[in-house]
Amino acid sequence: MTSPLKKIPVARVARGMYVHKICGNWLDHPFWRGSFLVEDETTLATLRALGNQEVWIDTDKGLDLPSSPVRAPSAPAPAPAAVERESEPPRTVFGNDVARAEELRDRAKVAAKALFHDARMGHALRMETAASIVDEVDDAIARNPAAMLSVLRLKNKDDYTYLHSVAVAALMMALGRRLGYEGAALKELGLAGLLHDIGKVGVPDAVLNKPGKLSPLEMTSVRQHPQIGWDILRREAAAGPVALDVCLHHHEKIDGNGYPEKLPAHAISRAARMGAICDVYDAITSDRPYKRGWEPVEAIRRMAEWQDGHFDRDIFHAFVKLVGIYPTGTLVRLASERLAVVLVQGEGSSLKPVVRLICALPDREPLAPETLDLHASDDRIVEIEDPVAWGIHIPRVLRE
Repeated sequence: MTSPLKKIPVARVARGMYVHKICGNWLDHPFWRGSFLVEDETTLATLRALGNQEVWIDTDKGLDLPSSPVRAPSAPAPAPAAVERESEPPRTVFGNDVARAEELRDRAKVAAKALFHDARMGHALRMETAASIVDEVDDAIARNPAAMLSVLRLKNKDDYTYLHSVAVAALMMALGRRLGYEGAALKELGLAGLLHDIGKVGVPDAVLNKPGKLSPLEMTSVRQHPQIGWDILRREAAAGPVALDVCLHHHEKIDGNGYPEKLPAHAISRAARMGAICDVYDAITSDRPYKRGWEPVEAIRRMAEWQDGHFDRDIFHAFVKLVGIYPTGTLVRLASERLAVVLVQGEGSSLKPVVRLICALPDREPLAPETLDLHASDDRIVEIEDPVAWGIHIPRVLRE
């Protein structure tokens, strides 16, 4: 299947095209959103003013290049062959969504880093940038939540601080959709997830990344980050009450033993309960400088043990349905002695996702790239496998 993404000079952009990405530094161009529909002459003129800049257009969301190239008066149009060579290689529909999610992850990481820098320096936060990230992540979740969440789960430990915020934003919006949120309420959840840990700028890196057990004084320092974050966000009118609430209360527990206020269950909002689950799940499944992340199946098992005192039971069960016992990107061995990668959660049991077959065991004979819905099959998952041990690069498999 041909990718709907094409890179073209701004001189060839026309009204009705959907700009997926402007090449170069995302924070330098004059548009507050990273992707948008070109609907009027003002937007078109602003794009043309970028000179020799290039953009990616999405032909699924807007117009394609005309079959016969039309020369814009400001610059000659390239030959069709040049455009074709710059297009992405053909992928499956799922692979296209993963590739888009990876591009968004990289842009969002830069923007999240800028937000933390602003907070650390005492500057006003770039809330228009935060809103743009939330809009784009929401679009990606609406298109294919499994692709977006899988890309954000596989993060480098050095990127944890910034991508954790983006991942929690995505998890909050995906969970919100499952719980019936929509429109502005959904965006508020995403913004709350993005900003929930902004107070960590007030905690020394040496404490946040300490490999051993924290001292009582260091633990007190860490537990100040919700209040520090609340103090930062209350100066930002665009943050809104949901972001303030989640920032201050995402470490509260149902049994009243959380922090910073030890709220009883009835005083903890639904958004803060969602934030607690999304924050813990991404934290314990991520590699950190001082520990390896747990496999998702182990994380869900541990969280299930904690749920009575720590989490809202109903929201936690909805979360498990969302991410699955075997999340997207998990390498599994089937009872039929085949290796497969989990693509999406099935319609039935969380134990029976849809997988993509990779090879037959024990000789690793490659299999045709077939998808298998375990809910409609006699086959089943018998074990989780380590991709490194089998020489399998999971992101590459998901992009195919």
